[in-house]
Amino acid sequence: MPILEIQRAEKIHDYIQKLEKLTNLPLRSSPVILSSPRQQISLELPKEVKQSYEYVEQLYEDISEHELLFKAIKTGWEYINSGYKMFPVSKEEYFQQINKSYVFQVAQERGYSVSENYLKEHKFCYGQYEMYYAVHEIMQRNAFDFLLSKSYSQNFIYTYANWYKCVKLISAQFIIPLISTVQKNPHVLDQLWVVSHNINQLRLLGLEIVGEGEFLSRNQQKTNNTILLNQLGYEIYQVASWWCRVDPYRVICEFLKASGIFPDATKYLIGAELSTIDEYVCGICHAPMVRWGWDWIQPYQIGNKTVLAHKDCVARNHHAGH
Repeated sequence: MPILEIQRAEKIHDYIQKLEKLTNLPLRSSPVILSSPRQQISLELPKEVKQSYEYVEQLYEDISEHELLFKAIKTGWEYINSGYKMFPVSKEEYFQQINKSYVFQVAQERGYSVSENYLKEHKFCYGQYEMYYAVHEIMQRNAFDFLLSKSYSQNFIYTYANWYKCVKLISAQFIIPLISTVQKNPHVLDQLWVVSHNINQLRLLGLEIVGEGEFLSRNQQKTNNTILLNQLGYEIYQVASWWCRVDPYRVICEFLKASGIFPDATKYLIGAELSTIDEYVCGICHAPMVRWGWDWIQPYQIGNKTVLAHKDCVARNHHAGH
């Protein structure tokens, strides 16, 4: 009977192949990062922290909206970094939130114009959850070894520590106002990364997980939204949802590299040389692979050749060898 990781991989690969036929789009050979900002946007932080009575109390729990974030920035950088809670919610809470349109309820409570259709439960993009799960594992250091396993050098430890330290907050489903003459409409980023930059600056990096229906569809509205988001101080990175399903850890590393937070991230990633989804094949059993868990893809030596394989296949072969 196929093990869990093989079952999952076969299901996802089959799903992407079917999508490719339906959409007539080259999903399996598409880039991981679909679009990146043309330049970095650095925001200046206040040089002197204001008195504590000016802090906005609710920010301690969740900084998930544009105006709240900028209030926090104005009170001083140390405030945003207080509480030591990099993620506002657990993986389980996040799953419930995206499944029940929680972000649109919050937007409506904060004065945004929200259609009733958005307030109903709806099917979400699984790539969103898988990305959040992977980021959660990495930033909680549960998946530290997914990069460390390829390099134990002091240089790696130093580089890893630096980029990890610069990430101050990752807010899921972050609300940004799209201002119109009549009403304030919410634009929801799948993830917002707030990172320190230089001595007294920060960058706001928005991750948007793009479904196949939007792939290669660069309509005017999306372009206008990106221009407005840039003007508000956000750098927008669009990543492919189908890649998030196959290898969310790869997507994160590509994003860290593209944003310049961790330029060598892909260099330390096992399997970074796999350039298409079709290349995600186990070198032992030859079944499809995905990296939903950080250690699901592992190197294995066969004679003079090193192959990539399922974690379970590697474990069974090691056991059989002994």
